[in-house]
Amino acid sequence: MMKAFSFAHPILTSSSAKSYESSLLEDEADEWKAISAAGAGMAKALLLDYSEIRPVPDNIRVLALIGKGHNGGDALIACHELLAVYPRAKISVLLASNKDAMRPLTKRALDQVEGRVEAQTIPNDASKNALLELLQERAGGEAFDICIDGLLGMSSSGAPRAPISDLISAINEFEAIDLRAAVDLPSGVNDATSDLFFRADFCYCTGIPKHSVFHSHVPYGRVRYLDLGFFEGNSSAPAETQAYVLTSSTLDSLRRLRPASVDKRKFGHLYVVGGSAFMPGALLMSVQAAVRSGVGLVTAFAPASVAATLAAQVPEAMWIAWPETSNGTLDPRAMPLLLDRLENRATAVLCGPGMGQDRNTELVAQNIVRNVEQPVLLDADALRPKIIEQAPRRKAEWGPVVVTPHVGEYRRMSKASSSDLSNKTLCDFCKTYRLTTILKAPLTRICDGESVFYNTYGGPVLSRGGSGDILAGLVGGMLAHGSLPVVERIANGILLHGLAAQYLARDSGQVTVQTTQILDYLPQVLRSRID
Repeated sequence: MMKAFSFAHPILTSSSAKSYESSLLEDEADEWKAISAAGAGMAKALLLDYSEIRPVPDNIRVLALIGKGHNGGDALIACHELLAVYPRAKISVLLASNKDAMRPLTKRALDQVEGRVEAQTIPNDASKNALLELLQERAGGEAFDICIDGLLGMSSSGAPRAPISDLISAINEFEAIDLRAAVDLPSGVNDATSDLFFRADFCYCTGIPKHSVFHSHVPYGRVRYLDLGFFEGNSSAPAETQAYVLTSSTLDSLRRLRPASVDKRKFGHLYVVGGSAFMPGALLMSVQAAVRSGVGLVTAFAPASVAATLAAQVPEAMWIAWPETSNGTLDPRAMPLLLDRLENRATAVLCGPGMGQDRNTELVAQNIVRNVEQPVLLDADALRPKIIEQAPRRKAEWGPVVVTPHVGEYRRMSKASSSDLSNKTLCDFCKTYRLTTILKAPLTRICDGESVFYNTYGGPVLSRGGSGDILAGLVGGMLAHGSLPVVERIANGILLHGLAAQYLARDSGQVTVQTTQILDYLPQVLRSRID
């Protein structure tokens, strides 16, 4: 039986999505309303995502590939909305079928933009080379800023047929396109996908998240979920899934005013254990993020040789100097420094950032998992098999153990094959070791052993050293305060991190930025409702 979550929506197969959508959209008026909302949402998202490349030009150049179905209608509505914002936009429309063959609402969407776009129907016998020549002619020696794929939808099955197959091949080879966007699913992708599909930079899932995109997401570009309200107050959604996509409404609990009469201890106390003489930066970034997470208090345990220097950089945290081994790592004989301070103080413990991987740090982390009854977050150097093997031995009433591996670390810990990153294997791993896992990837997943939650926020701007340390600090802070279920607290940290990264990329691009700049965008995430 599918669970209902206020902060996440179910991911469905294409056939289930089609059936569910049909049950919601009872007549043509409902369908037109949905198409209009999807197109408008996509246009808004496109402009935001394009700004990661450069500011949107007033004369933005758009190429729209239009099929006869409702995906084509969504794409045409997006063009209509882009023209409303940028009247000087130049939009070229390539129609894969005659207007008479289009579904009525797609035809209606085409009528809205006729006279304001350059539309041309592709001949049925057009070859790939002929289509490449057509694209070069339409480009006029310049690049298209955006290409929108509205050729095929979730109703399509099997490999694309000519002329659409040749058009997809030509578009994939045509280099003069800055951003490639797919409506709902890249054309050619379905539950039994072929090798030929539109190579998207972004895939905008409209209304219902589709299993095909989340199952094998990497070749299909970055996933954007455009919520059209299909799951609001509706109890008739299909019940076959254990996979969900997080929505930004998760953060609503953090967007409210805090009580007027409240003490800092009400918002929790996070202990952070990590660092080494040779790698203090990771601990520093985790602590910087933790103090920005909303937690009331942060205490950091750092190697004695660097503790004073780090304390000067983050005076908001309390710093405890931990004796070191000859390797510059935390000495396990100093465990009482932590354990004697736990009772009635800490509400969660983060262990691992910059700690180093020797036998001494392994003993420190093992002791924490065995003896700390509060929630424990294991990150970075604490993600080792001998450490997580301690988790099932914890008392049932103790707080959860949460781990934050990237794919390589997950494979080492779970002993999964290099090709098996399935949700089933992930759930089995969490059940075996009694863990909640944050599996970091282009689409990060949270798994509690029963359900899997996908995060679509973030992007390549996070592919740099230190982003995981900041994530650990944010998630640690969320675990330390609040009464929400554990998965929801984790989701808050992940969404804060991902949305802040998106705002950073939109302001400064993906390349010439520093990881810690993410922290400057955290307030904007909570004070804005723009995804």
